[in-house]
Amino acid sequence: MATKVLLSAGDPDLWVKLEQIQQIDPAISGGIDSIMQGRHLQSRDKPIAMLFSSGYEEVHQIDAGFCAHITDAVIDQDWRLTATSVDHTLRFRVAFAGEAGYIARESRVSDASARCAFIVRPPCESLTANFRGGAAYRYCSLSLTREYLRNTLELTDEEWPAMLTTYWTRQETVMGHFPASKASLTQASRFFNIRLSRAWHDLTVRTIALDLLRLLFQDWQNARPQSRVSIRITPAERSKLSKIREQIDKDPTLPVPIRALSAKARMNRNKLHFGFKQQFGASIHEYQTELRMRIALRLLQTTELPIAEIAERTGYAEPTNFTAAFKKHFASLPRDMRNSVPPAARQHATKPQA
Repeated sequence: MATKVLLSAGDPDLWVKLEQIQQIDPAISGGIDSIMQGRHLQSRDKPIAMLFSSGYEEVHQIDAGFCAHITDAVIDQDWRLTATSVDHTLRFRVAFAGEAGYIARESRVSDASARCAFIVRPPCESLTANFRGGAAYRYCSLSLTREYLRNTLELTDEEWPAMLTTYWTRQETVMGHFPASKASLTQASRFFNIRLSRAWHDLTVRTIALDLLRLLFQDWQNARPQSRVSIRITPAERSKLSKIREQIDKDPTLPVPIRALSAKARMNRNKLHFGFKQQFGASIHEYQTELRMRIALRLLQTTELPIAEIAERTGYAEPTNFTAAFKKHFASLPRDMRNSVPPAARQHATKPQA
């Protein structure tokens, strides 16, 4: 049985890789129920077209009942996978780019900046993962079983968050977030900066994964319960918020002054901020930054444009501000991200004719 599975843009048939992952990932150990790629339901008798237009995903079995996903890729088409588990499972996700969404029963969760998403499931519970085509994703996730915590790590119920025992005892599916500490974010980012031979690479992944699990349990136990902000948004206000999003989509490089938007939409700044986040899952600033970073990533990976010019093209007057925003978003410097792509794969940008 494989203990490591590598997905890349050149995979001829994804089914084989998915079946290998099913053997080592507790989250899908009960089997894959369905896959939608674009608008098409995939069947096992036909090969699945490439999942990534660029990049990779590594799936490592750390131990039986514990695996780590490391993904740094651009999804080719909308992707939705539904699968079940045969065990009580826990999944942690730390995302640096992209926003995947997960749904099970009446619960749902999406990736959030500087926070760790968790998914707790009982056996035989279906979970659906959604990824947007054309989006760049950079995240790591840890998937493990209750038995792994008890039997392999020999942890007692008192050594992990009390709510986890409660959820598993009640056979509940629960999803949510807790703040990820700086130590956890730094540890998670190490997955993307391993430059070692294969044997040492895999050993380092194991070391990082185990320590990250420890740090995330500490973060979860230390997190204070916070009430979710929920406000009433009228249909007219929803329409205004949609127009604001369309404005940002049209040109995310332009400044978005909240005061001016608030006056134009005739909504107070508080309602504008929380209403947008409630409707679209991110604040106006977070939404605009995500779009800017996608443009920056594409330019870094497909052109030879100077980083200062890429900063200007993505709405940053100062290259240092762009570099800081990029590193915060992707946990990598722009030059390092560019160097990860072979020069031959980059196309030289052409300047528009006068």
